[in-house]
Amino acid sequence: MRSFLVLMVMVAAGAAACAQGADASTISGAASGSGSSSGSGSDGGGSSSGDPSQYPDVKAFCNAYAQAVCTQAVVSACGAKNSYSCELGEAAACIANQPQGTTYVAKNAPTCIQLAQQVYASTTITVKQLDELATTCGTQIFSGPGEARTACATDYDCSSADGLVCVIPYGSTTNMGKCYAPTTVQPGGSCTAESAVCTDGYFCDPMAQTCALEGAMGQGCNPGWKPCGDGLTCQGAGSPFASCGPLSPDGNPCTLDTDCAGGLCDKATTQAQGTCASQITLSPLDKACASLSGQ
Repeated sequence: MRSFLVLMVMVAAGAAACAQGADASTISGAASGSGSSSGSGSDGGGSSSGDPSQYPDVKAFCNAYAQAVCTQAVVSACGAKNSYSCELGEAAACIANQPQGTTYVAKNAPTCIQLAQQVYASTTITVKQLDELATTCGTQIFSGPGEARTACATDYDCSSADGLVCVIPYGSTTNMGKCYAPTTVQPGGSCTAESAVCTDGYFCDPMAQTCALEGAMGQGCNPGWKPCGDGLTCQGAGSPFASCGPLSPDGNPCTLDTDCAGGLCDKATTQAQGTCASQITLSPLDKACASLSGQ
């Protein structure tokens, strides 16, 4: 469910994992990352970041985000020329990658800036931190145009400013849904409502239309009909003998984040293959540093 977030937490890079009728955690973390940047080099300090009036428009927000990200530690770890070149590249990427059709929500900017300051104070970044950035600095900053019941493909199609996300029914063959404020349904409850989202570890059974337990290790599975639980994947999908097995542990080769139990496929710049990880440590060769200018 997690998409790999490069250093700038690119807004375009993760067309938000919409609520595929799966579970409530997918909803809360669905907003995918937004890029940001520019400003003058500091260690994420500077003036207080708690006043929304400091970020009246996208340019001001991106400048502040870049300053928060381009700490001296990050600049050094990624091998950027200097703080200025780092911030310049980050800000330009942020502005260029505002999702089309979205509206900037200035009141949420301070929370994003403060989180970025905390995360990039270190050069080791965990999957949990990347997920938090994806939520806080993604659709919470750039709200989509869709009103309730509007057709959608990603969360950026929906008005996050009104608490809406893209709820896609589990097993949908079109990967299309509708914008709703999700209604969390408890185990065994009916999930017939279009806004229904099952609680953690459960999915909306397409046949019974109730929230059923996701598959455990060794149990049968069928993508679109019965998913596997957290940390598991449906091995042999498409076969009548398909069963839930473990995702790849840290250190194993991978292609996608979804291959990995830790949630990250950490890749070197220009490489299609990577290594499963639960965190990244920034370095000049890591793809997470590729957005920095001057390299």
